[in-house]
Amino acid sequence: MVLKNPAYKKILYNKKHEIFFVFSKLMRQTVKQLLTGSKGIVLQNKYPEMNDLRLNEIGLYLHVPFCRSPCMYCPYFKEKYDRRKTIPYKDAVFEEIKFYQPLLKGKKITSLYIGGGTPTTLINNGLEDIIKKIYTTFDVKCSVSTETHPNDINIKIVDVLKRNKVENVSMGVETFSDRFLRILGRPYNSKKAKEAVKILVENGFSCVNIDIMFGLPSQNIHDVEGDIKTALELGVDQISAYPIFTFPHTQLKDIVKEKGYHLSGILERRNMLKRIEKLCYDAGMRRTSVWAFTKKGVKKYSSVTIPHYLGLGAGAGSLIPGYFFINVFNVEEYIKYLNKYHKPPVALTIDFNEREEMIHWLYWRIYETRIYKKDFNELFKKDFDETFGKIFLLLQLLGMAEDKGDRIVMTNRGNYWVHVLQNLFSLDFIGRVWSVCLKETWPKQVTLV
Repeated sequence: MVLKNPAYKKILYNKKHEIFFVFSKLMRQTVKQLLTGSKGIVLQNKYPEMNDLRLNEIGLYLHVPFCRSPCMYCPYFKEKYDRRKTIPYKDAVFEEIKFYQPLLKGKKITSLYIGGGTPTTLINNGLEDIIKKIYTTFDVKCSVSTETHPNDINIKIVDVLKRNKVENVSMGVETFSDRFLRILGRPYNSKKAKEAVKILVENGFSCVNIDIMFGLPSQNIHDVEGDIKTALELGVDQISAYPIFTFPHTQLKDIVKEKGYHLSGILERRNMLKRIEKLCYDAGMRRTSVWAFTKKGVKKYSSVTIPHYLGLGAGAGSLIPGYFFINVFNVEEYIKYLNKYHKPPVALTIDFNEREEMIHWLYWRIYETRIYKKDFNELFKKDFDETFGKIFLLLQLLGMAEDKGDRIVMTNRGNYWVHVLQNLFSLDFIGRVWSVCLKETWPKQVTLV
């Protein structure tokens, strides 16, 4: 039959993705036009103005790009771990901290998040020194949150983390199935993953989060159910359940095509998410973001979803009033630039007008499933209902949100559609911008429409 012909199947595959691309572009343009009055975003090779941050408090993000075994599906900037680069990298981060010291004088650091890559590759290679430097340089009013990897976790590493003010830990387990771990190319088995989770859970961290992926190649709803049940049995404080995405600059898309794997469609993922929701709610967890479910009584583990933050390290992003900017995606260039110019090696910058900054703030609050109107009023000196009231009236009519007076709460239906919109917006942003930054060390301009 013609449907079984490989060449015909390839034509259908390409045609389907071509149609989806056109539809996605049209949707992005329409929604951006309605919300911001602009159809596109332009990132330019220019330096942001940072003389006056006009903030009382801010977060810090440290990017550690090193991975011992880079994942084929991960879209973020990373490089193969090379111990010879770790000390020069630490010294370059010190230079960046020194640059920000006068700018952050008198400001409180209310969030310190370390991501990657795999941050724990820097343990005994500079991570402890960087944390100490941050605490002795700035007015830090928080503990440390960090990501890690199952192969990095043992009692000695846990002791180092706890001695260095780490209270919240997130580990990318992805799945407890040996079959799907092999498909994803993860360098450990389910036994090792469970052992690592147990060590974290039993050692007194304020919050232990594990990432679980669903919609994996040829995965079904029963496989997803098994992963969530295992996580709950292990006693983790928080489960972040993410659908797997095929970013254009990762290997996953090609592997799916070559191996003939089936990737879940929208309806399949919706059913998987419904099952995850039920299992977590039945276990007494509360929803703390679109993907995260946290034990009651535990303060949620969260990455950089705060209103403003500065990023340290190669590939780190920063968001300050008026600007979003990204450091260069190259460890050697990052080190060389800071040694020569003693300031952050900014590769691309977006000029944010006030409306765009408000939309960015709103996006992350929707991601967190709760929007506190008072926070918006205090940050932007504008009334939330006057600014966004019509949008949320529509969402209420569609059953996607509930207005509780002082706050907006997203419903399960609304959270699902945030997932759909995330495909259209943030995934497009990450996919296209990261693709350019990985190919060009100093790109001149990136236009997103």
